[in-house]
Amino acid sequence: MVNRRISKDLKECALTLWDHGWEVKDICEVLGVSRASCFRWRNMFEELGTVARPPSPLVGCTRTIM
Repeated sequence: MVNRRISKDLKECALTLWDHGWEVKDICEVLGVSRASCFRWRNMFEELGTVARPPSPLVGCTRTIM
């Protein structure tokens, strides 16, 4: 599969289908996502309550004093 940005809506759709009894294999085929992504989104949703990644605390270059 190609690296691409997957929208929050598509991730939520995948989890909703999973909750409604769809097989992970079928969800992956229909939505064009990997099995690993589905499980990663499920874990993220269970931990954080959302499928969106939290912002990284590491932003920009670190300052160095010379």
